Amino acid sequence: MALNVPKNVSHLDCRIVAPDYPARSKRLGETGTAYVRFVVGLTGQIEDVELKQSSGFDRLDAAALDAMHASSCKPYLENGVPVRATYTQPFYFALGD
Repeated sequence: MALNVPKNVSHLDCRIVAPDYPARSKRLGETGTAYVRFVVGLTGQIEDVELKQSSGFDRLDAAALDAMHASSCKPYLENGVPVRATYTQPFYFALGD
């Protein structure tokens, strides 16, 4: 059973796609940080993407989730063996971006 539980790690080898800042959010001055939790499977496939903490704005949260779904990772290895791993990725939205 423990083999199916993803290991919480502090670093993964991923290519995280930058989210598109929604134009309406920019116009309205919406800023914040969305935290997206995801699992990297044994082949590196991103699985179980979920919003862990909202930015406070639905549009920004949706943009962060879309970016995570478009991202890619390499498998997490321990002693050369792939292990399911979980990580929480922050997505920052600031008007200077």
